[in-house]
Amino acid sequence: MTETSQKQTEANRENGKKGGVKTDEGKAVSKYNALRHGILKEVVSDYERDFYEDITERLEDQFHPVGVLEKMLVDRIGVYYLKLYRVAKAENEYMKSVLNPHKSHIRELMGFETTETVVENEGYTPIVSMFAVEKLSDTYLRYETTIENRLYKALHELQRVQAARNGEAVPLPSPLM
Repeated sequence: MTETSQKQTEANRENGKKGGVKTDEGKAVSKYNALRHGILKEVVSDYERDFYEDITERLEDQFHPVGVLEKMLVDRIGVYYLKLYRVAKAENEYMKSVLNPHKSHIRELMGFETTETVVENEGYTPIVSMFAVEKLSDTYLRYETTIENRLYKALHELQRVQAARNGEAVPLPSPLM
């Protein structure tokens, strides 16, 4: 490991004074950047990023989390909400595909050794492959109750932490069925 020279240390201090968040409002927002872009970042796809950021922003407006624990619980609630959204989307894609399937048949051309595919109904084409829709549907529908239970557990824990912070009687955890 290389030691930093006195000159470099002083330059680093001066550069540190130039940038960064200056206002209390900016500091209040930026202190959670590590959480927002860290632990849960890998759970959200680029396709879902705007949806996730919108829902966590709305949850933050609703719950006004204070401290890392409350912020983490709000983020968790957002992730579970996103997962339930995925369940609904997978089910929707599956149902559209089943109710309006693509239908075609192959027809031989008169006396030739060639064939053509005749489309009887274009049907609904899922955004993702039918294989992926079925896999998502099977996987997420199996775990829908588990996801809901985790969402409610995080919500209840957030309520308990906030009640304790506000000096209120902390309700006992309720068992989820």
